[in-house]
Amino acid sequence: MSTIERNVFISYCHADAGWLDRVKVHLRPLARRTALDIWEDSRISPGQEWREEIAKALARARVAILIVSADFLASEFVVSNELPPLLHRAAQGGLLVLPLIVSPCLFSEDPELSRYQCVNSPDKPLAGMSRTEAETVLVSLGRSIDDYFRLLATSPPSGTADIAAASPRPKAPSNTQASPESQYGPLVVERPINLGFDGSAPGGMPIGWFNSFGHVSGVSTDYRIRVARRSRDGTAGTCAVLEKATAASGDFGSLMQRCQGRFLAGRTVRLQGELRTDSVSGWAGLWLRADAADEPNLFFDNMAGRPVRGTTDWTRYFIDAPLPANTDWLNYGLVLSGAGALYADDIRLLVWTSQGGWEDV
Repeated sequence: MSTIERNVFISYCHADAGWLDRVKVHLRPLARRTALDIWEDSRISPGQEWREEIAKALARARVAILIVSADFLASEFVVSNELPPLLHRAAQGGLLVLPLIVSPCLFSEDPELSRYQCVNSPDKPLAGMSRTEAETVLVSLGRSIDDYFRLLATSPPSGTADIAAASPRPKAPSNTQASPESQYGPLVVERPINLGFDGSAPGGMPIGWFNSFGHVSGVSTDYRIRVARRSRDGTAGTCAVLEKATAASGDFGSLMQRCQGRFLAGRTVRLQGELRTDSVSGWAGLWLRADAADEPNLFFDNMAGRPVRGTTDWTRYFIDAPLPANTDWLNYGLVLSGAGALYADDIRLLVWTSQGGWEDV
């Protein structure tokens, strides 16, 4: 297991100091238990050069929480002094940016910040929630940050895994090793791996996969993810399970993988997999999204128009995607909306060849 410095940078406006306090309260147990280091500007001592201190804190950080409000977006100090080096650090790689929307604001209209997936939906700021609902979001934030650092710590060491290139135009992949960090968040793989879920699963999470936190807006991290036997007699190998016993309206969970896609730009790909459901109250399915380095959602399909509902036996499903010429990243996985259990196995990412057939990426 590699040693990871658990440094978290918090950017906020002083008008939102109350929310800062609540975030720190929820992170404090992690600070005691896992040596999580939480930095915000109150740690700048009188006489210290604040630009230098912010730069040092950002250089150490693996996670940046943005406490976003109308005051935050209006703050000249934040916009001119904190955000530019923070976003530059994110662009260089290794910094997961997590906007937390605490009050109604024009976050979605900001061309730079809106590229980052929020902890909660911009349409559901914490200030509009009940205290219990808001505290639940903060619990999920803390739990997800802890899970993220666990993923980094259990990723293969540098001798067996290459860090994803910081270049927005990555080269075609040359191997299948997992990469624990990139400017785009928790986990990037050079090309699809562990699609049959037969590899190891530290803490229940299949190697090469993660819970979509930081990449899918509004996703709940309270869904359980595990690897289980596909059949009760144990003869058919293992599969991934995404499940939740009870779910509030609008809750959904996701298990995803993210790989470099530039070498597939302009071609047609197919995401294929076998799914089984048990008592799904909402719907379930596969999902596939193509992103450019500077523009998300070039293509998106989550089977919402042909959902899997209720209880179903193993069935093969697929999504075909003609990838735009500016595709840089492919995101794909499973989605479960509502309560129930989704089982998945034999996921494949295929590309249509000039010979007129599908082949594995």
